[in-house]
Amino acid sequence: MKFYSSLLFIFFVAACTSQETVSDVASQKTTYIQGECYDSSRYSLTESFDEFIDERQQELKTLQPELSAENYEQLNYALRHFSTYWSQLRHERDLACEEHATCEFVRIKNHDIQLYEQDYCDGADFEYSVSRAKMINFFNDIERLQLQTSAP
Repeated sequence: MKFYSSLLFIFFVAACTSQETVSDVASQKTTYIQGECYDSSRYSLTESFDEFIDERQQELKTLQPELSAENYEQLNYALRHFSTYWSQLRHERDLACEEHATCEFVRIKNHDIQLYEQDYCDGADFEYSVSRAKMINFFNDIERLQLQTSAP
C-alpha cells in the first residue's frame, strides 16, 4: 500500500511539474506573440491612417457649408466606411501575425527536431505578407483621395 501511495505521490508531483512547464511555455509564447505582433515601438501604419482620416474629416467639416446635405452625408459615410474597412484589414493582419508568430515560436522551441528543419511556416508567412500588403495598398489608395471643390 505504501508503494502505491508513493507512486501516486510521484505521479502527482510529476504532473504538477509538467503543468508548470506547460504554463511557462504558454507564457513564453504569449510574450513572443506580443513582441512580434503588437510591439508599440514599431512604426504604426494605423496611427498614420487615423491621422489621415481625421484630417479628411476636418476638411469635410470645413467644406460642409458648400455641400448639399446629401453630398455631405455621402462623403461622411465614405470616410466611416474607409475606417471600418481599415479595422477589418487590421484584424485580419493581427490574426495572420499571431498565426505566423505561433509557428515561428514552435519552430524556435523545436529547432533540434528534424520535423522543423523544413520550413513549415510557409503558409503562415504567406498569409501574413498578404494581409500586410492589403493594408499598405489600401492605405496608398486612400492617401491619394482628396476632397475637392469645383469652382463655379
